[in-house]
Amino acid sequence: MPRTSDLEAFLAVAETGSVTRASERLGLTQSGVSRKIAGLEEALGFRLFDRNRGRVALNRQGRAFAPHARRVVDTVGNLPRIARAIGDGAYDRVRVAATSSVMHGLLPPALERYLDERPDLPPSATMRSLTEILNLEAADAYDLVIAPLPMRPLAFEPVAEYRFSLVLAAPKSLLPPDVGPVGGIWPDLERLAELPFISLDPFASYQESVETVLARLDLGVRYVAETTSVVTAALMTRAGVGCAFLDPFIAAALTGSEVVVARTRPEVPHAYGAHVPHGAEVAPEASRLLAAIGHVMGAEV
Repeated sequence: MPRTSDLEAFLAVAETGSVTRASERLGLTQSGVSRKIAGLEEALGFRLFDRNRGRVALNRQGRAFAPHARRVVDTVGNLPRIARAIGDGAYDRVRVAATSSVMHGLLPPALERYLDERPDLPPSATMRSLTEILNLEAADAYDLVIAPLPMRPLAFEPVAEYRFSLVLAAPKSLLPPDVGPVGGIWPDLERLAELPFISLDPFASYQESVETVLARLDLGVRYVAETTSVVTAALMTRAGVGCAFLDPFIAAALTGSEVVVARTRPEVPHAYGAHVPHGAEVAPEASRLLAAIGHVMGAEV
């Protein structure tokens, strides 16, 4: 079984690219760091670094091993905090992982409602990338994972779906004088298609819905920018760069007087999914938060 101190030495060398800098970070001698790396490699049965003229670089096995080592070291480092939380009665707090769009849009109003009922138990919310969400394991100890459908972390199972329609946000500075929403709906997508747009590629599940509707209407739009962040798309829209199809919760949080937001006909569908650890009962606080999310969705969609 590798020792935590050996894993810390491995990560220090991997992150600094130097035994010398790793020894300075850890307060050890260079030979001490080298012995820990050698001991770890012996325990694992494979080498972690390529060594060439005094330089070290992670090899293929080292790159594969590094995230697992980081998870173990972080878990051990968090043990004192976890022990304090258990002693203080705060360990029952709900722990949520979510993608950027959820974290910046849907989750804040849901957490506000949740805290109205549970002001004594502040939740823990962590933003994760799509790749990180897909690679989450049960050991990551999240009560809820919320992400765009159809993606699903392998160690978790779905418990709720939240379906809604995207909205189209357009900078006022780009809109012709005679173009605007009627009854909260854009009546003339053909005119809007003449304006510059911001693409959400490579958010495949998000952008695919947009492209499907545009193709159905036989509309081609001119993309002037591409971003992986829905929040960035909203900020670029507010800055006047172009139009964007947005999560309505992001639009409500980030748009202002410079932007006009409305639904489209036909609607552009999208959905988020809530997931819990596979085979586990839904934790009581997670159930409370799911109810709060459902309330927000009911009020918004």
